[in-house]
Amino acid sequence: MSESSACIALGYRWFPTAAGYHLERALQALGHTVTFVGLGESERCGYGESTSLARIISSLPDPPAFYFWIDPAGRYFPADIETLTIPTACYLIDIHLGHWRNVAAQFFDVVFVAQKDHVAQMRQIVGHDQVYWLPLAAAVDVHYDHDLPRIYDVGFVGNISVAHQRTTRQRRLRLLTAQFSMNDPYRHYPPAEVGTIYSQSKIVFNTSIAGDVTMRIFEGAACGALVLTDAVQNGLTELYKPDEELVVFEDDEDLLSKIRYYLTHDNERDAIAYAGQARTLAQHTYHHRARQIVGTLSLPELQRSAPMRTASRQERDAARRTIYTHLHMLDALFDLERDARSNPLRRMWHILPCLVRRLFV
Repeated sequence: MSESSACIALGYRWFPTAAGYHLERALQALGHTVTFVGLGESERCGYGESTSLARIISSLPDPPAFYFWIDPAGRYFPADIETLTIPTACYLIDIHLGHWRNVAAQFFDVVFVAQKDHVAQMRQIVGHDQVYWLPLAAAVDVHYDHDLPRIYDVGFVGNISVAHQRTTRQRRLRLLTAQFSMNDPYRHYPPAEVGTIYSQSKIVFNTSIAGDVTMRIFEGAACGALVLTDAVQNGLTELYKPDEELVVFEDDEDLLSKIRYYLTHDNERDAIAYAGQARTLAQHTYHHRARQIVGTLSLPELQRSAPMRTASRQERDAARRTIYTHLHMLDALFDLERDARSNPLRRMWHILPCLVRRLFV
């Protein structure tokens, strides 16, 4: 398989700000043939949640060299993936959230994780060393300096759903909106507007949910803003040099103090912002990540190492029940129980948790 001309089957839940969509465009820009085989949405054709992946792959006009699944999944996890003869890989982005991803990883030959601190643990879980750190990145066709007046002291675009209403992120946003000029951090922004907002911001504020290195760090830096982020691990200081390419704060008081400082020290702020932007464009775009993915999956020593390739039917079904339940994949779960020929009582016992989550979570 040549890195310059790989055929790739790509599966993920499509939406315009998804890392999967950014990676898809990057892979295409690098000259690869990419076929989307993920979950269909109103804005994009795709396949049903329980459609046989083996059947899809066999019907493609360009036989793929490998299959690549990208988190977050929505209601999508590939059926019968363990039967594919081609290498399979996944990219676990929210690896810091939800134990079901540990189960999902066992269906893939190669596992990429977005957070460095999870690499060693994931190698233990899957029982092989084909687990790699693949940080998030910036999409150069969206996240770039639009050369606009920086009218906002602080910019933020991110998830403020009901689940985040009592988090540190929410508390800090309340502090910032009360004291500084900001865009509306509670609004949903389409992809084209994300780069615009960050290009209009002097400082891009980031605070993680669970110690993760978020997309916002790369995106804000690519747009030429100074990125001010909370102190996290997961390889942050290997990606950027603190106080030279971004700025780290320790707590709420330090956050407010550093915003005030850099808003009144334009030269220092601009120097750090430019250095962060240069680092991002040189090392942290989705083009860089796409090259790493294809390069890894092109290694001649790559093994078909997914544990579920050799697991028993009972082990595979149990793993899929866990995944389907957490992804609210009720139709796929019904199909699984039908194929397993479970008796009605056992079938209802397996389906009930998914049904409850579908209705109330």
